[in-house]
Amino acid sequence: MDIKEFLESKNVDNANIHFELFTTSAPENEEEIPSNIETAKVHLIIDDDEFDYEYKIAKSDSLLDAGISEGLDLPYSCKGGVCCTCKAKVLEGKAKMKINYALSEDEVAEGYILTCQAHPITPTIKVSFDD
Repeated sequence: MDIKEFLESKNVDNANIHFELFTTSAPENEEEIPSNIETAKVHLIIDDDEFDYEYKIAKSDSLLDAGISEGLDLPYSCKGGVCCTCKAKVLEGKAKMKINYALSEDEVAEGYILTCQAHPITPTIKVSFDD
């Protein structure tokens, strides 16, 4: 039993349990990304600038990798779902994250994603690094 499991067994609210990861191992709970669309139109907002590009689902890059491939200077430091530097908010459409070690359940419910782990699952998506 690890510390988190111990605290949960003592009925400590998950919102009060904090942890920090410094490395990532092979993800145990990596999500399968549905592939019912072939492309998605991505609209990114960063530093009050707006960019549009076409995301090709078959390449299976994350939104972060696809944006960087388009020549955008997007924030990141780890690309492993841990550090949260690439956090952004989905304003329109939907995205699915493969893994998430950094965002709380409340942040995910509010529409925040880790762009290093997120893939669009709707034909259009609007994502803001400024929110």
